[in-house]
Amino acid sequence: MRDRIAALLHLDLRGRVTVATAGVLAVGLAALTLGTLLFLRAQLGSDATTILRERADAALSTVTVRGDRVVLLPPTDSEGGAWVYAVRGAGGARTAVALRRGAGDTHVQRAADALATIRRPREASIGEHLRLRAEPFVGGSPRAQVATVVVSIDLDPYDHTKHLVAVAMAALDVCILAIGVLLARRAVGRALAPVADMTRQASDWSERDLDGRFDLGPPRDELTALSATLDGLLARIASSLRHEQRFSAEMAHELRTPLSGVRAEAELALRDPEAPADVRAALEQILAGAERMQRVIDTLLATARSGSGVAVGVCDVAAAVREAVEAARGAADREGVALVGEGSDRTGRAAQGATIVATSSPPSSALRVSAEHQVVVQALTPLLDNAVRHARGEVHVSVAREAGDIVVRVDDDGPGVAQVDAERIFEPGASTVGSAGLGLPLARRLARSCGGDVIVRPSTDGGHFALTLPSVT
Repeated sequence: MRDRIAALLHLDLRGRVTVATAGVLAVGLAALTLGTLLFLRAQLGSDATTILRERADAALSTVTVRGDRVVLLPPTDSEGGAWVYAVRGAGGARTAVALRRGAGDTHVQRAADALATIRRPREASIGEHLRLRAEPFVGGSPRAQVATVVVSIDLDPYDHTKHLVAVAMAALDVCILAIGVLLARRAVGRALAPVADMTRQASDWSERDLDGRFDLGPPRDELTALSATLDGLLARIASSLRHEQRFSAEMAHELRTPLSGVRAEAELALRDPEAPADVRAALEQILAGAERMQRVIDTLLATARSGSGVAVGVCDVAAAVREAVEAARGAADREGVALVGEGSDRTGRAAQGATIVATSSPPSSALRVSAEHQVVVQALTPLLDNAVRHARGEVHVSVAREAGDIVVRVDDDGPGVAQVDAERIFEPGASTVGSAGLGLPLARRLARSCGGDVIVRPSTDGGHFALTLPSVT
């Protein structure tokens, strides 16, 4: 029973409505059929009683009293069996003598004889196929019951009629139920056709189809009104996304000019051969930071353009992970944090040229994702920076294939992320260490721009972040 209920719950809306319609229709037809058969049974029983009364009246009309004798006239009704008994009382006892016997077997004859001394009209059934009716005859002087007539009727024709009606109604019920289910399924299917069209259209749209609309015309019913409402909602979402894309592109363009000036000044200062070594080291750090900011800006511009239809590329995620790890190595060294992965010596610095891929991962040739190389690097960099900033001594990076996606995990041994902060940390400006709070939101936005995501597992025994990207098979 539970399996059947579970199967019904997994039906689509069209199936559930059809099953519900079939159930209601079946219950209604069953009630109608049962009521009709009960009414027919009562009506046939009443008809049989009426015929018995007529036959009893006909039999009584053949009885007369002459003197102290009961005389029978020739019968006028030859249908069914008819018994006539002369009844006499002696000392309070009543005896009956058969003057006419109807056709019937011994069992029927005994039943008729048992009714010979009744005082009031009475009916009795013999099995399911025969019914008897006895009526007293009053006559003579003084008037008293002098005879009893018993008549019978065969119930087989009535039973046959009930059987035929039951079979006919059952066949009619099946036909009505089948036609009703087919009509209900077709009607529901036609009513839900706009929903099926909307589902097909929505499944064909990607996250970059900002101009997709259902366009079912002006509202005529509930479904077309829903379509018009959703079209309006999609238009507002598209407008918001375009505004965000324009803002990102304009912001990136605005940052390019001062960044180019910083790079030019640093490069010009490095040309001075008399510059002290510590100054040259600082200038080189400035140039490295400027180049990193340039890559971030270029990635933001590419992401903004991808929202307008630029095709997403394909890259080797292992190479992107290595590049992001190398970019974070300087900060890790300054914080005294080890970046650990496959091939790491776990002594405070990852081995040079180590492949940052977990042991359980497939070969790097199979780690290809549907995203631009720099997008993956820039999505992973904030996760590494965040892990280095919060780690006590170790950050572990691994890559693996999970359920058709490539997952890059960044785990640290820091304080972890509380459940209440699991989503707040991805809001722009949210930070617990006084930073700008833009890194994690940028990482999630870049990941989602290519069909992936960045998620965090709340924990008190370290930070656990995962960058998921769609795999290319």
